[in-house]
Amino acid sequence: MASTVWSVGLQGLKGERIRVEADIRDDKEQCVIIGLPDVSIKESKERILSCLHHLAYDLSMKKITIHLSPADIRKSGTGFDGAMLLAAIQELTDQPLPLDDSICVITSLSLHGELVPFHGLLPAIQQALTLGFKRIYLPPVDVSFLNYAKDVELIPLPNVEALLNHLRGQSTLLFDGLLAPVITEQATFQEQYETDFSAIRGQQQAKRALEIAAAGGHHTLLIGPPGCGKSMLAGAFSSIMPDLAQEEALEVYSLYHLAREKQGITLRPPYRQPHHSASAISLIGGGTYPKPGEISLAHRGLLFLDELGEFSRKTLDMLRQPMESGEVTISRVKQTVSYPASFTLIAATNPCPCGYYGSRERYCTCTQKQITHYQLKVSGPILDRLDFVLSLESSGLKEQTTAESSLDIRKRLEKARELQRIRYGRNVLNGTVSFQLLEQTAGLTSDQLNLIGDICFEHKWSNRTQVKLIRIARTIADLQGSTGITASALQEAIEWKRLPTGLQLVGGDSVGQT
Repeated sequence: MASTVWSVGLQGLKGERIRVEADIRDDKEQCVIIGLPDVSIKESKERILSCLHHLAYDLSMKKITIHLSPADIRKSGTGFDGAMLLAAIQELTDQPLPLDDSICVITSLSLHGELVPFHGLLPAIQQALTLGFKRIYLPPVDVSFLNYAKDVELIPLPNVEALLNHLRGQSTLLFDGLLAPVITEQATFQEQYETDFSAIRGQQQAKRALEIAAAGGHHTLLIGPPGCGKSMLAGAFSSIMPDLAQEEALEVYSLYHLAREKQGITLRPPYRQPHHSASAISLIGGGTYPKPGEISLAHRGLLFLDELGEFSRKTLDMLRQPMESGEVTISRVKQTVSYPASFTLIAATNPCPCGYYGSRERYCTCTQKQITHYQLKVSGPILDRLDFVLSLESSGLKEQTTAESSLDIRKRLEKARELQRIRYGRNVLNGTVSFQLLEQTAGLTSDQLNLIGDICFEHKWSNRTQVKLIRIARTIADLQGSTGITASALQEAIEWKRLPTGLQLVGGDSVGQT
C-alpha cells in the first residue's frame, strides 16, 4: 500500500486537503510526480532526490512515483516538498513514521534537506487551521502571531533530520534558533493621512448615511457637482471604520501576499481607490495565473470608485455578483480559483459630463442625450444593489463643522459591530449576512413586515429593496443599542430610500431610490 502524508494546497485563498502518496519499485533511478503539478512542483523531484541522497538512502535501481490527490485539482507552489519527501521515506524505511490525517506538513526544501519558507506559506497555514489539522510541521518561521489557535501544534523545525526525529519521538525539543518572520513587510501608518469627520463642513445627511454604512457594511453612491466634497467624505469614511480583528487582519495580509503587494500587516481596514481607466481584470482579478484584484484587496475594507461614470459599463457590471456574495470566482482554462471580496463600496460620480446637472450654482451645458448616456453607465442592477444613493450640494466655509471626531464615531460603530458578531455568531455584517439568518435574528414584528410590504408596493420597489430596508433598519437599531428593530429605526430606513437621488429617467424626470 502506498504511503500517505497530508499537506495543503491553495485554490485562490481556499485550502484543499492534498493527499501525498509515494510508491517505489525496481527500475531506473527516477522520480516522477503526477496529479496535475505545475512546473515548480515538477522541479521538486530534484530537491527530493538530493535530500534522499543527503540522508544516505540507496536509490540505485529505484523509481519513485509520487501522486498528489485529488488528481483533478491543479497544484502549484513548492509547499508540498516536505510531504512528498516524507512519503518517499515511508516507502524506503522499514520503520513507518507515525503519520495520520491529523498531521500536516507544509514546507519547501533546499538541496541539503533544510526546511525553507515559500510564497504563500501564511495562507497555507491559515487554511490548514481551517481544515482542522491538529499538528502542523513548518519551516523555522515565527508563528507566535497565530496564538488564537490554542488546540493546534504549530511546530517549526530547521531540517529534515529534526523533522524525522520529532516524528519518531526521539527529540521533544523544538527549534530554538533564530526564527524567520513570516510577515516581512512593515505596516504602513495610513491613519495619519485620513481625513477626520470633524474637519468636514456641512453634509450632515451624508455623514449620517456614511455612519450607518460603516456600521453595517452598506454600499453607497455619492452624486454631486465637482468640489462638493464627495472624495473628502470617502476619505473620511475609512477613518471611522472599526479596526479589524487579528484573524481578519491576517486574512487581508494573506490576500496582499498572494497578490505580491508590498503591504504590512495592520489592524486598519484596507482602502483601495483604483483609477477609472483600470481594466476589468485588475478590478476583479485574474490573469494567466489568477491573482487577487482590487475588490479582493479591499476585502473587509473600503473600495472607493471615484468618477464612477468614467468606468466602462462592462467593468461595473462585473461587480454585481461579488457585491452580494462577498466572493469572486475566477475561471480560466487551467484552473478555477476563488478569493474573498467582502468590501464596502463607496462610489462617487458627477450627475452629467459637465458635472452641473441639477446644480443651483451653475448652468448645465450638457444635452439631454449626453446626460442620459452618462448616467446609464451605471446599470439598473448595480443601482439596485446600492443601499444609499445620496445627492450632495456644495457647502461653503461658513458651514459649521461637527464636534464629533472620527475616533468618537468609530467607538460607537465598534459597539454596533460587536452586537452583530454576537447575533450572527461570526464576523459578518448586516449588509452581507444571508437573508435567512437576518430574518431569523432581526426581531421584526408582523406589523413591521406589513408596513414594509405596503410601502414597497406603493413605490414599486423590488424585493431586493425590501430586504435592504430590513438590513438598514437592523443597522440603525444596532447603533441605538436595541435588540429588536425599533419603529424609529424602520422609519428612518424608509426615509433613506425615499430620498431623491439626482438621477433621471430617460424621459428626463428625477427619480428616487429603487
